Amino acid sequence: MPAPKVIATDLDGTLLGRDGRLPPRNQKALQAAREHGVLTVAVTARAPRAVYRIPELAPVLDAAVCCNGAALYDTATQRTELRHPVPLAAARELHERLFDALPGALFAVETGERQLTQSTFLQEGVHLNDPWVFLEPGDDLVGAADAVAQLVVRVPGSTGEAMYEAARHIELPGVRLWHWGSFPEIECTAVEASKGAALAAWCAERGIDAADVVAFGDMPNDVPMLAWAGRSYAMADAHPDAVAAATDRTGSASDGGVAQIVEALLDLA
Repeated sequence: MPAPKVIATDLDGTLLGRDGRLPPRNQKALQAAREHGVLTVAVTARAPRAVYRIPELAPVLDAAVCCNGAALYDTATQRTELRHPVPLAAARELHERLFDALPGALFAVETGERQLTQSTFLQEGVHLNDPWVFLEPGDDLVGAADAVAQLVVRVPGSTGEAMYEAARHIELPGVRLWHWGSFPEIECTAVEASKGAALAAWCAERGIDAADVVAFGDMPNDVPMLAWAGRSYAMADAHPDAVAAATDRTGSASDGGVAQIVEALLDLA
């Protein structure tokens, strides 16, 4: 197989280990790709700060598409551009409707620079997502934000799939809902914000077609990226939706599944 021009990879469950760090094998593989002239892009639900605070990532990335496609982080300039915010009026209405549809739901607003919430429970199971701004239960969560990259919703004891099913009847123009399988959270972005569309736009700005892109992912929010890329790999333990969208499979994150393919593509064995 010819070497790609771009390697695009999800982070959690794909490139990073369970400890949220970049394993040495994956780090070495991406560094080798860059030395071969291949551009490397992280495409993640994480906010930019949860990317640049992992010191091993910066040297092996050309850019990071963040917040499920709502924001772009330039690793060279260390600047974040919020490209597709959720309109504040839509975020407010969505917050109200999800509050009714999901009993016990906890909410946060991700701005791209910080996260506002009314519950410390939102901190659990999330890496490097400070600074947190904690509001009183009766405060206006959406009104306190200057911009909304994502509306984050969590229901303790539930699953993302169950939450999505309970909320999928909510039709709000210009808004899209994502879930992470068993993790009890859904994330709401502007409809223009998806991993596939954001990656396609980044590549188009550099004259790169889908045929020259290899992508890796494991969750439903990776589906648009996996479906768009000319070659795509679902991890061994990926969600069925990701498997269906990808052209191929690779090993699990713990087995260095990304590195396995990159090494083969670049003939590094």
